[in-house]
Amino acid sequence: MTSVVSNRDQVAFREVTDHYHSNKLLFGIKYFKNWILERLASSIPVPSWRAKLHRMRGVNIGENVYVGYDVVFDRIHPELITVGDYSEIGDRCILSAHSRGSLTTRQAYPRTMAPIKIGCGVSVNPGCIITQGVEIGDNSIIGIGSVVSRDISPNSLALGYPARVVKKLEGVGELKT
Repeated sequence: MTSVVSNRDQVAFREVTDHYHSNKLLFGIKYFKNWILERLASSIPVPSWRAKLHRMRGVNIGENVYVGYDVVFDRIHPELITVGDYSEIGDRCILSAHSRGSLTTRQAYPRTMAPIKIGCGVSVNPGCIITQGVEIGDNSIIGIGSVVSRDISPNSLALGYPARVVKKLEGVGELKT
């Protein structure tokens, strides 16, 4: 079986490396390493190992963080994502710190990137999508399948598409000793 790389794939790869001013070989090696680590993290049965593998990719993950199965942290810019201590990222969530835009619509929808910051004690339920430039405040809960495209204040329950704060949470964030 032969592998065919199309002209479109070559243009896209060249465009990405040119945009990030990187050496094509180094960019390719970094991307492949991150892809391998992400694939391992997606299916490994021990949650602390999943978090460790994502840290190795460059994601800033705090202490005692649960990372579910099949979580996708940005594949090109994992270093732009921060997850605070005692947070949970549910299965099959996507956190994307960049937008690609297509080659034909680049003028209207340019390539951009911005950090994602998830505070301490945040629960991101399964199937959520968190877009670039979003900050989720400490002790917040994001409902199942929500799309977070704007900041969420601390101590909030947010859900929907797009996610909206539906309730302020009282008495959260205090650890019992």
